[in-house]
Amino acid sequence: MMMPKIVPEYKEEAKRRIVEAGLEVMYDKGYCKTTMDDIAKRLDVTKPALYRYFKNKDELIIESAKILQEQYRRINTPRGPDICPVEVWIETFDQMLSPNLNEHALLFEIFAMTVREPVLREFSVERMKQGIEYPAQAIAKRQEKGQVTEMTDPRTLAIAFVALFNGMRVMYLLGVERDELRSRWIEIIKALFKVRTECHVDCPKYEVCHITAVQNNIEK
Repeated sequence: MMMPKIVPEYKEEAKRRIVEAGLEVMYDKGYCKTTMDDIAKRLDVTKPALYRYFKNKDELIIESAKILQEQYRRINTPRGPDICPVEVWIETFDQMLSPNLNEHALLFEIFAMTVREPVLREFSVERMKQGIEYPAQAIAKRQEKGQVTEMTDPRTLAIAFVALFNGMRVMYLLGVERDELRSRWIEIIKALFKVRTECHVDCPKYEVCHITAVQNNIEK
């Protein structure tokens, strides 16, 4: 593959290709075992060509981490005043808990790097703030509409939501089936947010919620 020449209009495109190739290799091998040679080979270019755009692998991983975390920020969930809050959280789970275990493993490697990489830490801390603030605002709006109990502070629920999901990431990496995690997620979310409105039969997630509740009651 021919890399674009280093001129302003092509530089960002070349960097994007390198980052995408880097992520593909790191998904397969993990960050620690990935080398610049691996990434150059994936792109079919020489290693010196990569150093025209990134000084080293750490600089590349920082850029890759930004793109990876931005992907989670761009998830699409149902919106609207009449959308069941449980439906929103189910859709969030479905989009964020990818079946690809390597993706989650790499994300945790990146999390660990924030302790040693100030630039990556600054970026990740800001993303975490946004990751709490956004659901907190959404929960507050649901409380105003009477769809979610007002007994608990929105930020407390948002933090519980983020912690719960990241905990389930770990459980998925350690062998718990995704289907079971999804089932438990639905039940926990319903209890955690104490949804006041009854689930209507025409809700897109009615069958999912209903079947999950019945199955979990049977298992008890």
